[in-house]
Amino acid sequence: MKINQQIFVKRWKPILEEYEKIQNKVLPRSFRLVKDLCLAHYISNKELRRYFRKWQEGKRKDESLLPAKIGAKPGSRRTPKVIERNIMKAYRRL
Repeated sequence: MKINQQIFVKRWKPILEEYEKIQNKVLPRSFRLVKDLCLAHYISNKELRRYFRKWQEGKRKDESLLPAKIGAKPGSRRTPKVIERNIMKAYRRL
């Protein structure tokens, strides 16, 4: 895991563990309400829930917290075969 990925995981993992304590009402916990947790870490409730869902779906593995790759999938921007064939036909005529 790269250093910037480790930093990302180190930031989110304790927040999510604390969120889980708040949800399950486990004592002792640092924050009484989710709102307090969000204010302390400068995150929105929506963002917290999104990362918690990703973490649970990823079976609580650190890699599940990392952002997904963005951009087009390889080969998805390729010209359709029919158009390619028409272009090649026109090119051969020249």
